Amino acid sequence: MRKIKLIQKLIIVISLVVLSAVTKAQDIHFSQFDASPIVLNPSLTGMYNNMAFKATNQYRNQWDAITRKSYLSSIVSYDMPYQDNWGVGAYIINDNSARVYNSFNFMLSGAHNIMINNNDKQILSFGLQAGIIYKNMKTDNYLFDDQYSAGAFHSDITTNEVFDNSSRVLPDINVGVSYQDLSLNKSFKPYGGIAIFHILNPKDNLTFADDSRLPLRFVLHGGAKVRINNKINLDPKLLIMRQRNAMEVNIGTYSYFQLESRYVQLISGINYRLKDAVIITGGIFYKNFIYRVNYDFNVSPLRDFTGYKGGLEFSLVFYKTIGRASGLL
Repeated sequence: MRKIKLIQKLIIVISLVVLSAVTKAQDIHFSQFDASPIVLNPSLTGMYNNMAFKATNQYRNQWDAITRKSYLSSIVSYDMPYQDNWGVGAYIINDNSARVYNSFNFMLSGAHNIMINNNDKQILSFGLQAGIIYKNMKTDNYLFDDQYSAGAFHSDITTNEVFDNSSRVLPDINVGVSYQDLSLNKSFKPYGGIAIFHILNPKDNLTFADDSRLPLRFVLHGGAKVRINNKINLDPKLLIMRQRNAMEVNIGTYSYFQLESRYVQLISGINYRLKDAVIITGGIFYKNFIYRVNYDFNVSPLRDFTGYKGGLEFSLVFYKTIGRASGLL
């Protein structure tokens, strides 16, 4: 029995080490990748019809099944149209990885619609973001093999591990381009875009590994808003991201069901993140608020240890319209 418990602890420790390494090597991801468009692609900043502004808050909690200290990630974003064919905004992303590693990202964002004189029915926009990333390792919470003595762990034993830095500030720039069809009278309205993140490729080492740099992240996204009838709308989506050797493919669809009140829509959705998770989503669209919650059912090789448990995520969107906001849903 003691051996079994020891093996289980070792498995959990190894899993957390792998997860921590992956977190440092690539950006965090959210299952509701469309909730904060400004975070998905800089060119989507403020690109709405008849909307004064949009504010979003997202929160994600994962890996409760294998650790007492969850991986907590959050986003706060705000963007708005500015004058004719421009959009401005900003966002904050904070990623707390099991309380041993934290990444804080603040970005200012701007976009420009280069398609003019089309009554805002179609948008082809270019976007640019600039800001900083602050990374911090909480080295007091790390455990090392030289703190084991006679087969037991002793936290009072001083480790011989040496860190060059426990924190670092990185400059960051992102670019993107996207297309949206926002026509009111069409039953099929496609959209899509591409973006490149961390184009400065800055050094992000926290140890003596001087050749460590934050890798570029490439994003391809697309979909279409499809009106089935007066009550039902579908929104199939595709997201492909690549960062160094890490690849993510997310495909799925949302459905919107209009209730008798024109102010209320019910939201449901199912997505599949390739070789990682099945994502079930539900929510409600009420007046100027959109609330969605989803759960990721883990189907990766870690499912044997997680029992298919993954991550809980929710988003709350508040927006103010000028007339009818056709670009939102």
